[in-house]
Order: sequence, then C-alpha cells, then structure tokens
Amino acid sequence: MAGCSSDADLSKTPAGRPPRFPPSPTPYGTFLPQQQVPLPTAPLLPNPTKPPLQYQPPPQPADGYLAIPVGYQSPPYSAVVDGIPMNARVPPLPFCGIGVGWALFVAGFIFASIPWYVGAFILLFVAQDYREKPGLIACSIAAVLAILSLILSAFNFHVFW
Repeated sequence: MAGCSSDADLSKTPAGRPPRFPPSPTPYGTFLPQQQVPLPTAPLLPNPTKPPLQYQPPPQPADGYLAIPVGYQSPPYSAVVDGIPMNARVPPLPFCGIGVGWALFVAGFIFASIPWYVGAFILLFVAQDYREKPGLIACSIAAVLAILSLILSAFNFHVFW
C-alpha cells in the first residue's frame, strides 16, 4: 500500500478536509488558567449591641398618595366585560328563574304546541335578554318539528308509524 499514509503522519491531509493547525501557545476561550487572587480582608469589629425595639407609628401618606391596603380588596372601578358592567345587579329571570323561553317550552307540551310558536315568534322578532335565548331556540326547534308532523299527517304520509 504505497499510497496510504499512517495515522502518525499529519502533514498530509485528505482532499476536502481543512489542514490541522498546531496548538496555540496562548490559551483562549473559556479554559483560561485561573490566577490566584487574594481575598479582601477587613479588620474584625466587635459585635455592637442592638438598641431595644420601640413602637413606630405607620407613616402618614403625603398629599396625592394612594395607600393600597394588603389583602383582598374590591377594585375602585367598575369592571366591564363585553360591554356589560360586572358590578351592575342583573335582575333574575321571570317564571321562577327559568325564563320565558323555557316556560313556553314546557307549556307547549300542555297546550298543544301553541306556546312553541309564540317562543319562535319572540326569538325572531323581539329583542330579548341573552339569557332567554336557549329556551327560545328550544321552542323554535319544537315548533318546526310540530309543523313537520302536522304537514306529514295532513297528507296521510306516515313514515314512522
């Protein structure tokens, strides 16, 4: 093997590899030699005795200074979320707190689905409280199903029975 070089011969480098440089005589990077630095010394002082603790009244705030007490405090401003003030008292819903929509939905089972049509009309054409919407949507779905069953029975089209 005449063309091969030994591992000990580093003067020749293969094609495409950078040549190896000899190590630098001065260190560089993070591995610098540590120098011995003497620690600072101070003369030893005797331990002074502490004066007894005395009551100090809390500092009085200057004019224009607002002292915020520690602990849970209500904010001095009204919080507004999505345009609705959170400190405003929200009146309870009518009909024992369930609202008009759910009351019409329950009454629709008793009074032959007429309250469901009233609920659908309120949902489509009357401005209402946002808390009333789920009950009114349930009335609208029930009204559509009632109309569908009336139309199918009017034409004697019995699908499921």
